[in-house]
Amino acid sequence: MRLDVESLRALRTVVEAGTFTDAATRLGMTQSAVSWKIKRLEERVGLELVKRGSEIEATPDGRDLLHYAERILEAHDEAVERLGRSDLEGVVRLGANEDLRGGALADVLARFGRMFPQISLDVRVQLSGLVREWLDDGEIDMAVVQIPTADLRPDDVVLWTDRVTWVTGTDHDVDPSEILPVVSFGPGLVYLDAAEESLRRGGARWHTVLECPMLSGVQAAVGAGLGIAALHSRNLTSEMREWEHAGRFPIPDISEVIRTGAGGDAEVLAALRETLTGALVGVRT
Repeated sequence: MRLDVESLRALRTVVEAGTFTDAATRLGMTQSAVSWKIKRLEERVGLELVKRGSEIEATPDGRDLLHYAERILEAHDEAVERLGRSDLEGVVRLGANEDLRGGALADVLARFGRMFPQISLDVRVQLSGLVREWLDDGEIDMAVVQIPTADLRPDDVVLWTDRVTWVTGTDHDVDPSEILPVVSFGPGLVYLDAAEESLRRGGARWHTVLECPMLSGVQAAVGAGLGIAALHSRNLTSEMREWEHAGRFPIPDISEVIRTGAGGDAEVLAALRETLTGALVGVRT
């Protein structure tokens, strides 16, 4: 029996993404091609590896294979990166928001460092609104940030698009006729103005009970019942739910994008953009 590396990669991505469609987007393949790879892998090992449905899950045999697949893929990719490392030299300044958590950004930047050891990488992390200001002011060369979907530029690389809504604690109710307690990220939040405008249009009265620039702090405050907050669905935790009156106060969608500034070395920026795009498109946080 021989295991194909790219079939193992497809298996891992399908299980991580939860659907063949999302996995295909992340792999840069068609959905049918991903499905075919999984089917051929199952035929090769003689076992069912995934449970097909609205959400794809690994079977017990699939989880066993994934245990080995992680090690195989890590060794394979490290070897390819080392043998294919570039002599490209330069400096690139990257800004990113906190939303790419769970190691996703750190992993891809470490990979970039192995592939381009002669490029000096300077990374800064802040709220998207501040990162956008850095980019506009020329303090950084590239940004991974949230942008209102209506404000996308033709050269933006869209990683994902999501709906923003008002959320509250799972076990807490907030009466829209009363003064609303709002938990906020503060002025660095890229959709802060849109969120506050939605409250004004809906005739709400509100006051800020907590301002915290960290996602974990906002999540903890909302989960504890301190107030409502404007969040996109990817950042909801088990302690939060969509506020039942959120429909009265709609907020425009946002997109996570890679945006390149006016300065910097074009060849170096292209290398970083390609690496980020290949690793982060459709990534679940």
